[in-house]
Amino acid sequence: MILCDVGNSRMHFLENGTLLHFGFGEGLKRYRDRSVYFICVNEKMRAEIAEEAPGWIELDGTGMLKSDYRGLGVDRQAACLALYDGVAIDAGSAVTVDVVQKGIHKGGWIWPGIASFTKAYAGISPRLAVDIDPDVDLSRLPQDTESAVSFAVLDPVKRLVESYADKLPVTITGGDARFFAPLFPEATVDELLVFRGMEKMIKENRC
Repeated sequence: MILCDVGNSRMHFLENGTLLHFGFGEGLKRYRDRSVYFICVNEKMRAEIAEEAPGWIELDGTGMLKSDYRGLGVDRQAACLALYDGVAIDAGSAVTVDVVQKGIHKGGWIWPGIASFTKAYAGISPRLAVDIDPDVDLSRLPQDTESAVSFAVLDPVKRLVESYADKLPVTITGGDARFFAPLFPEATVDELLVFRGMEKMIKENRC
């Protein structure tokens, strides 16, 4: 069974326990004739998949997750379905945070991804075109520009997540998980979180 998470910028495949990442064209070319279960948050790619890989099966988690959130993306639904109690941080093109208690989605929020932050700072001034340092010291005020930018991006994440996580375990996934893992030393980094939710969709919907 091959699973695919179609994001806003890349396609992520799970094949025989191996996680693979491809650009849209490369992913479609490689798997178009294979049996693939997929979720998609990219409307343009959904149309291309329908045309180029009509045998792919799109998963829909509608009704599986108890939530009052309107318009919750299927990727976020999958991440939440993989949890029973916990906070899911999915760090990709956007950074999404979702809180789940006893299988119920309590709500969540969205930040720009790390790449968007760095692009925004560089657009203000070349002097702000610095890399985000995941190991920035958040215990003291910054004393240089790189630290100041890194602090401004990461410290609010730590504070806001902690304020809503309470004693819930934190699970981090996504391509930029390494930026957020140092903020939560007790957190679990699970690159297969969304795929585990997809597997639950398949099992419960008997796909």
